[in-house]
Amino acid sequence: MGRAAFMDEVERACAGVEGVTVDQRDGYLAVTIRLVAMPRGLSDRSRSLAEAFPDGPTGRMMRVDVRNRQWAAMVLEIVTAIGPA
Repeated sequence: MGRAAFMDEVERACAGVEGVTVDQRDGYLAVTIRLVAMPRGLSDRSRSLAEAFPDGPTGRMMRVDVRNRQWAAMVLEIVTAIGPA
């Protein structure tokens, strides 16, 4: 069984975005996102995900295990809202 196509999509979207790292794990991606400010225009679901992480002095440090298309969609939405570096 090959790697899911959404994993490549997440890696491409995260490449070059400041404060975002992607680590490959066995069967999933561990995506770390540093949010300095809450991006505008997020869906309720993606905003709730981001707000689940505490806001600290350098922003929110999110770590999302992307194991399926639903998690990938939220990460893609957040990373797209942050924009390129």
